[in-house]
Amino acid sequence: MTDTLFEYDHLLMRAEYRTPDIHSHLAVHLIVGLGSGLHCTVVDENFDTDAVFIASDVSHTVYSDSGEMLVFLFDSASRYASEIDLMYLNGNRYFCLTAEHAEGIRILWTETGNSIREADKAILEYLDLSTSREKQMDKRVAEVLTVLKEIEEVPENAVDFLCDRVFLSKSRLSHLFKENLGISLSRYLAWEKMRKGYILFQKYGNITDAAMMAGFDSPSHFAATCKRMFGLSFSDYTKS
Repeated sequence: MTDTLFEYDHLLMRAEYRTPDIHSHLAVHLIVGLGSGLHCTVVDENFDTDAVFIASDVSHTVYSDSGEMLVFLFDSASRYASEIDLMYLNGNRYFCLTAEHAEGIRILWTETGNSIREADKAILEYLDLSTSREKQMDKRVAEVLTVLKEIEEVPENAVDFLCDRVFLSKSRLSHLFKENLGISLSRYLAWEKMRKGYILFQKYGNITDAAMMAGFDSPSHFAATCKRMFGLSFSDYTKS
């Protein structure tokens, strides 16, 4: 079974890392312990649970004694993130699922073990996220997100490029983006570069080409950003 499903608006993977550093990034987490429970730190709170949602842009680290975890990352601009906030987080930093819910997810993971795509679909349905409503936003912000999704490489002058596409000034686009998504455009572009870097690495298998095409100054800049955002080195991520 392939252990990673990379969709544009979310990622699902079976991870085996044990000690990620404290980190934060622009994605909503769902983490489920597969072999054992989870030990979690979210900002200044420490707690144990079987499964947890963690809000976007919140410093955290999570590990399992067994090392095995099921990890979802949902783009904070996606329809999934808005539904998770509405149904589970409700504006809070994290939300612990019940032991029964966690066991239900583990059972689905096992029962669909021949297809990670089937597991993804089944778990999202189980959590009532499969019919998530589209996130309502200004059409120009929606266009920016569409453009970023469609281009393979992030241009050096990305903000100017996007402003030209939607016929807005930098200040106006930045204001609309923040107003609609609660995220600054510059921070989202950093997140998008990271996402493009992973996509390009999977496509070409070369970290140097992936980093430069994604808009990073160098492979070391790409690797440092990976460590800061995910608490893992890029090599550790690819191994996990």
